[in-house]
Amino acid sequence: MPASASSVKHLITEAEWQSCEALGFVFYALGVTGSLVDLINTNFPGLQLLQFLKEIDTLLKPMSTKNLSKVISFKVTESCELILQYYSEDYNDKQNGLMLSRTFIRDKNEKTAIHDFFRIPRASRNKGHGKTMLKIGLQQYLNVGVGIIKVHAALEDGGYVWAKAHFKGAKKSEMSLILASAKLTLKTEEFKKVKEVFDNYYNQEPGGNAFPINKWANMPEMETILRNSNWHGEINLNNQELLDNFRNYVTG
Repeated sequence: MPASASSVKHLITEAEWQSCEALGFVFYALGVTGSLVDLINTNFPGLQLLQFLKEIDTLLKPMSTKNLSKVISFKVTESCELILQYYSEDYNDKQNGLMLSRTFIRDKNEKTAIHDFFRIPRASRNKGHGKTMLKIGLQQYLNVGVGIIKVHAALEDGGYVWAKAHFKGAKKSEMSLILASAKLTLKTEEFKKVKEVFDNYYNQEPGGNAFPINKWANMPEMETILRNSNWHGEINLNNQELLDNFRNYVTG
């Protein structure tokens, strides 16, 4: 089980940085002056970069025989963004492509992790690799003090997978579209249960951004609908109950 963040924050050294480069990672920081090591240590203290990249490389590298690109880029404006991209030359191939993209953002009030994109070749799916990647990420989110994880559930099966992972539906309009799809698809008694979940939440939270879509994911009749859905989700890691649910999912 991922450990809680240590009170002593890990700081990256030049030797660790060179080891990351030896793994094949290329670093870009357009418009950034000064040391990138200092940039990370200032904005994301606690990030165990070498461990993070080693674990990702160990997990993903065996999945593709194509040439791989491993890139970490930085964008600094009013906030600081660290963007990790790991992809095969055929990443656009829906059947065989490999692509991981994760963004860490540090602004004045919050640290956020965005799950931009994740695709693995079909031959590597349904083997628990998605949970392993979430577990790898969660440890670093805790290390650096990430408060919110955001995801856009749009790829094949993603709407169901992210719901099972306890992400909350962030937009009522998107949940309404899923509800409309359920009304067209399900039997009357099945739909009644689905709508009850919707009404129970939004009657109490009309403008809520944390719809418990995992309750829909636990209904067998909703699986196909969610696998074909498109929605934005979040997990608030500052909420202990949500953190525990997410941690139990990725380690279970």
